[in-house]
Amino acid sequence: MRKLFSISFSAMLLTIGIAQGTWAQRIIVAGPYPGGTWAELHDINDSGVAVGWGDVPGGDIRMIGVSLSDPNHPRWFESGVSSNEPWCCEGGGIAATGLIVGHVQDANGEARAYAWMVGDHKGIDLGTLVGDNGSAAIAVNNSGTLIVGNSYRWNADQTSWWATPVAWTPVIKWHNGRPTVSWVIHALPTGGLEQSGAVFENTVLNNWSGWGVNDLGQIVGDGWSDAYDEIAVFWNPAQGGKGWQIRQLPHQSSSPAPADFVYTEALSINNLGEISGDVSSDYWNTQLAVVWKNASQTKSVWTLTPLATLSGTQIGASVAYGINDRGNVLGVSMDANGNELATLWRAKDPGTPTIIGFPGDYSRAMQENIFGIVVGRYSYGGGPVQAAAVGIH
Repeated sequence: MRKLFSISFSAMLLTIGIAQGTWAQRIIVAGPYPGGTWAELHDINDSGVAVGWGDVPGGDIRMIGVSLSDPNHPRWFESGVSSNEPWCCEGGGIAATGLIVGHVQDANGEARAYAWMVGDHKGIDLGTLVGDNGSAAIAVNNSGTLIVGNSYRWNADQTSWWATPVAWTPVIKWHNGRPTVSWVIHALPTGGLEQSGAVFENTVLNNWSGWGVNDLGQIVGDGWSDAYDEIAVFWNPAQGGKGWQIRQLPHQSSSPAPADFVYTEALSINNLGEISGDVSSDYWNTQLAVVWKNASQTKSVWTLTPLATLSGTQIGASVAYGINDRGNVLGVSMDANGNELATLWRAKDPGTPTIIGFPGDYSRAMQENIFGIVVGRYSYGGGPVQAAAVGIH
């Protein structure tokens, strides 16, 4: 799928200072897992451990990571389990506790939601809903107490699947004076929005997943059709702590100008309840990075705000993949020359997007930790993607 690609600084620590606006930026990691050909980083915790996906020597695709606790000597690690399955390279996250979530390939070639710790190749099989073929763990909250993703089953001819949004919660049991943790899977409600005609005419939203989760138990995600008709949704814990209630996030904005978007996608939520994602009126040509914020304390009214682009126009691809607890938004935006570049929207000045100093002529930023380390991916000239971690000061 990816052409072999190498650059002279692959998998090496770089100490290049880059002037970008008023910030000095330093590339900490650039390249693949040592001995591999491609990699990408999706999440980073405040201890400086970043996780993602890539190939290892021999070509097997696995969940990988790198510890940046000593930025001058990054230490790579991998899960030890193949991840070459249907949901390969989608999502994946790490909690403050060091709990890593993602998915691996089972004996039937299907995805299997999986949780593990750095240095522990045993891992935990998170399981599927009864009767399903596979599952994927997409994100974990910072406290490591809630995992979200999906569980799926194929149709008869395996040309399509039904993916149900799910959450996993921990259960602690004691045996011989020692605690053990197991994870229980819960189907998240879709509220009838999946039914034909409920949102889009003659359209069934048969694909669902949770994509982001915070420490309050709030979850964001999407429902979409095989033709990529898509809606962003929010799940709030139900009163009494039993289950969740679903709400479709708005597709209309009033700022900076009134607009109505057909398709919406929610990808991340911080502990302030702020949500990042993207919207589109023409899925294949233009996407705009956006944030949703609560307009009331009841969390029942939301505002949708498109973010400014690098080009200054609402054209091309712009996606807000992550939002941290400071309200900084990370993603990608297209510049005036048509280049898709890793972008940061600061909470204090979201109207002025800043290019992050990743290498390459293509790059995407996925998340930033509290110490200003941004992780993501980049490439040169359409070559294989490479992992990047950049310190922003």
